[in-house]
Amino acid sequence: MRILRWIGLGCVGFAGFAVLGLMTLPKERIARLASAELSRALGREVVMSGEIGLTVWPVLGVKTGPLRIAGPDWDEAPLLTAQALNIGVGAAAALRREIDIRRLELVAPKINLITARDGRVSWSFEPRAESGAESVPESGAGTAARPAAETGGETGGKTLMPLGLARASVTGGAVVIEDRRAGTREEISGLELSLVMPDPAGPATFELRAQRGGGRLEAEVTADHAQDLMAGKLTPVRARFGTGGGTLRFEGRMSRALEAEGQLSVTTSSTAQVLQSLGLGAVTLPRGLGQAIDLSAALTFSGGELLNLRGMRLVLDQNSLTGDADLRLGGSRPQLTAKLSGGALDLTSLAAKGGSERAGESSESSGSGGSGSKSSGGWSKAPIDASGLAALNAEVSLAVQSLDAGMIKLGASRLGLSLDTSRLVLSLPEATGYGGQISGEFVVNNRKGLSVGGNLSLLQADMKPLLSDLMGVERLSGRADGFIKFLGAGATLDAIMNGLSGQGGIAMAGGTIAGFDLNGLMGTGNGAKGVTVFDKLGARFDIAGGVLSNEDLSLVLPGFTASGRGVVGLGAQTINYLFTPVALKAGHGKDLAFPVRISGPWSNPKVLPDLSAAIDLNLKEKKAEVKQKVEAAIREKVQEELGVRPGEGQSLEDAVKQGLEDKVKKELFKIFE
Repeated sequence: MRILRWIGLGCVGFAGFAVLGLMTLPKERIARLASAELSRALGREVVMSGEIGLTVWPVLGVKTGPLRIAGPDWDEAPLLTAQALNIGVGAAAALRREIDIRRLELVAPKINLITARDGRVSWSFEPRAESGAESVPESGAGTAARPAAETGGETGGKTLMPLGLARASVTGGAVVIEDRRAGTREEISGLELSLVMPDPAGPATFELRAQRGGGRLEAEVTADHAQDLMAGKLTPVRARFGTGGGTLRFEGRMSRALEAEGQLSVTTSSTAQVLQSLGLGAVTLPRGLGQAIDLSAALTFSGGELLNLRGMRLVLDQNSLTGDADLRLGGSRPQLTAKLSGGALDLTSLAAKGGSERAGESSESSGSGGSGSKSSGGWSKAPIDASGLAALNAEVSLAVQSLDAGMIKLGASRLGLSLDTSRLVLSLPEATGYGGQISGEFVVNNRKGLSVGGNLSLLQADMKPLLSDLMGVERLSGRADGFIKFLGAGATLDAIMNGLSGQGGIAMAGGTIAGFDLNGLMGTGNGAKGVTVFDKLGARFDIAGGVLSNEDLSLVLPGFTASGRGVVGLGAQTINYLFTPVALKAGHGKDLAFPVRISGPWSNPKVLPDLSAAIDLNLKEKKAEVKQKVEAAIREKVQEELGVRPGEGQSLEDAVKQGLEDKVKKELFKIFE
C-alpha cells in the first residue's frame, strides 16, 4: 500500500508539474520563433496578429490570429493570408521551457501565385541570412519579423533551437493563379496539403489534394534531402501526380524552383478529364490524337515553363510515335514543337464517314445538282467536334509509314503540321499516296466555326481509290495528274459537302470507266453494261454550292473521240451528265455521234442513249431538208384551202393573217347590206 501511495503521489506531482509547465509555456516566444524561421526561409516579411492562445489537443502548442506573408516587392498583393497558424512544439522541450517547433498548420489560407508581364513570379524566394528573424508581439498586436541580431539571438537566456518540422499542413486553402502576360486568372479550391520532414537533413514527403476546373488533383512528392531542396539545389525526387483521368510519374532530380531532370511517364484513360482538372476546360480530342495517352521520355524542365522531352515514346489511342518534343507552358495556350516519326497512323476520326445515314434514308436531288432522281445515301449529319484544336499551338515535323485521315490516305510521307489558335495546317512537302506523289496542304479551321480547305496536286495517282475516299465514286480507274482547290464550311460533313466551292483539273493517259461499254454502244447499240477503255482523258471543273460543273471533258478511244458536259452533285451525291462519243468516219465516211446521258444517284446511276441529242448531231442536214419539204407542203395546203398566196417579200404566215383579216372584214360588211 505504501508503494501505491508513493506512485499516486508521484503521478499527482508529475501532473502538477506538467500543468505548471503548460501555464508557463512561452507562447509569444514560440510564435516569434515560428515567424522568424518562416521569414528567414521565405525571404519575405511575416506578420502575425491577434491574440495568441494555448492548445493542448491534438498537439501541444499555440494558435495565432490572422497571418500575412508579404508578396514580392514589385506587387502589393500578399503571397499568403490565413485565418490562423497553429504551432505545435515538443512536449519534453516545452516542460524544460525550451522551444522545439515540430508542427505548423495553416488554417484557410489564400495563396496568390502571380506572373508579372515581364515574366517575374511571386513565388520566387530569396532566403534571409542564417541569423534568422523574430516577430515581437506587443499587447496582442502582430508586428513584422525583425533580425535576431536586434534581440540578441536569445530569449530568456535560452538559445533558440533550429526549426525542425516533423509536419506542416494546410487545411481549407485556396490558390489564385494569375498570369498577367496572358490575361488569365483562375482559382484552385479545397486545398489540403501536408509536409512531413522529421529531420531537415533527411527525406521529406509532400502530399496535396485540391479541386481545379471541376476535377480533383492529387500529388505525392518525396525528396531524399529536404535541406538541399529548400536551398534550391537539385536533389533526388520521386513524384506522382494524378487526377480521375490519369497519372503522371517522375523519378529524377528536382529543385525548389521546380527545375527538374529525370524520367517521366504519363498514362491517361481520359485526357479530357485530365485537361479539365488542369483548368483547360472541357476539351474533347478526336480519337487517334490522345483520348488516351501512354508516354515515356527523358524530361528536363527549366525556367518554370519550358519542358523538353528526349527519346520520347508516345502512344495516342491506336497510334504510336517516337521522337523529341519541346513544350512551352507560358502564354494563353501551350506551344508544342516536335520532330516525330510513326508507323501506320489512323486519324479517320478527323472526318466523319459519308453514307453513315444510308439505311432507310433517301433524299431528293434538285436544282443544278442532279437529275431530279432520289439518292439512296448521304453524307453524315453528325456534328463534328473540333474543339480540341484550341488546346495548344504546335509546329510538328512528322515522318510516317502511312496515314489514314478518313477522306484521304497517304503512304510513306514526310509531313508538316502547324496549329495556331484553332487553325490546323497539314502540309505535304514529301508525300506519297494512291500509288503517286501528292503535294500541297490541307487546312482545318475552327476559329469562327468549322471549315476545311485544301490546295492539292497529284502526280500519277490511282484515281479509283482516291475518288472512292473523297466522294465515294468508284467508276473511274487509271493513273492521273491533277490539281484541286476547295473550301467548305459547316458543323457536319453534310453541310461541308453541300457548301463546297473550288476548282480543279485532271489529265489521264489511259484508263477505264465502269458502268457502260462505249465500244459496244457504238457498235451494236447495246453498251448499257460493261467497261469503257480509253487512251486519253482531260477535263477542268468548277465547284460552287456543293455542285461540280464541267463543260470540256475530252476523251480519246481507238476509233472514237468523246466529249462531255454536265454537273455532279457533290453534296446530293447525284450526277446529270451528257457524254457524247463520236465514231470517226463510221457512217458513209462521216463521223457518227451517239450521246449517252448519265443520271441519278452515285450508288446507281442510269446510263441511257439520248435520242434527241443523237438526231440533232447526226441528222442535222436531213432534218433541215425534211423541214423544208414539210414547210412547202404546208404552204401549198394553206393556199389551197384559203386561196391565199404570199406577196413579194411576204411570208406565208403574214399572207395567212392578211387573208383571214380580209375575209372577216367582208363578212362584217354584209351586216349593212
